[in-house]
Amino acid sequence: MSLSAEILRNLAPAANLAGADARALALGIETVDDALPDGGLPRGAVVELASAQSLGQSTRLSLALCAAAQREATLRGGEPAWCAWLDPCGSLYAPGVAAHGVTLDRLLVVRPAPEALARVAVRVVSSRVFSVVVIDTTGVPGASLSIPLSRWSNVVRRLALAAQGSDGCVVLLTDRDRSRAASLPVAMRVELSHPQPETLSLRVAKERRGRIGALKSLAYPHAA
Repeated sequence: MSLSAEILRNLAPAANLAGADARALALGIETVDDALPDGGLPRGAVVELASAQSLGQSTRLSLALCAAAQREATLRGGEPAWCAWLDPCGSLYAPGVAAHGVTLDRLLVVRPAPEALARVAVRVVSSRVFSVVVIDTTGVPGASLSIPLSRWSNVVRRLALAAQGSDGCVVLLTDRDRSRAASLPVAMRVELSHPQPETLSLRVAKERRGRIGALKSLAYPHAA
């Protein structure tokens, strides 16, 4: 499915903050924010969250980020921020999304065909309407996506140019275990694993200022 230009015209542009791309958007999960170099994910940039396909924690972190962006806009005295989720597999479950604190009527869910995902992602980010754009390239167990990310280097560069200088954060969900000839040109790559029910292992494997780190084991209460 293509993204309707009429939908984008009817949405208000996201706020642009002075020096936005030098700031971070905190997820609101204290242990996770403390483990990230700037206390959150960089704005005006593309971030890769890489986890095993069946882990699902990258989805939870992305929902936390959407909720945090919406909450931040409300605290500034405005309406909750718009967020977008590109969901080719149709895996999002609305009650679960709401349970993570996301305002559903400010979340645009787009379900493009896998072969159209890159084109639609660039269009959504280029609109500069959304405070958070999540792009799911992994799918779910039993309905995985066969998107060759080796061809996404140019796509990521276009996404980064579209987001640069904005208040928005672009999150790319990838399969950590899928082999790849080269890394994507993202501003940050965060690798996730979930060894125990209330423990999350997190490693900043790539960061644009070179602030990579060792694997950290974090207290991570199970989501309600």
